[in-house]
This record gives sequence, C-alpha cells and structure tokens, in this order.
Amino acid sequence: MARQLNKNISEEKVVAEFAVRHAMITRLAIVAALITGVAFFFLYKGLASNTTAIILFITIFILAAFVNIKVWRCPSCGGHLGKLYLGLKQPKHCPNCGIKLVE
Repeated sequence: MARQLNKNISEEKVVAEFAVRHAMITRLAIVAALITGVAFFFLYKGLASNTTAIILFITIFILAAFVNIKVWRCPSCGGHLGKLYLGLKQPKHCPNCGIKLVE
C-alpha cells in the first residue's frame, strides 16, 4: 500500500531535502571509515586496547543503524528508502509514495 504524500511539501523541496540527507549520510560514512582506519592502525601498533576498539566499533555500528532507521527516509511520506549501501546508492524515486527524489 502506498503512503500518502505530504501535500505541504513541493517536489522541489523534497529533492532539496533528499540531497541534504544524502550528503550528510555520505559524509558520515566517510568519517566512520576514517575513524575505523585509524582505530585499526592503533590496534596494529599496539597503541589501543581491544576493549577500546570494540567500544568504538559498536558505537559506529549503532550510529549507522540510527542513520539507516531515522534519516534514510522519504522527505515527503516518511517511508524508509530501502537498502542504504553506505550512502552510495541513491534511489531516484521513493519506493513507497513514488515522488521524485533526484533531478
């Protein structure tokens, strides 16, 4: 069943909001990858404990899950946009309401 469109949001605003969300997710993915790389380096050199690394990786996982659940949604209907693929996959239309997400 398709969700109802939010009639108060124009298609241009939906496209703009989706672009902001997609850019934010991409930036977060890059930061998470850099933090993970630095953590592996510190682990490899013996400068960090396993406990610290595990806490860091769990924190990154929880952040990624939160972003996937709360942010990766259609700006118009609020429906989930499907698989995230670290912000690299960009749907052209909402799978729930069908509104255009990218120009």
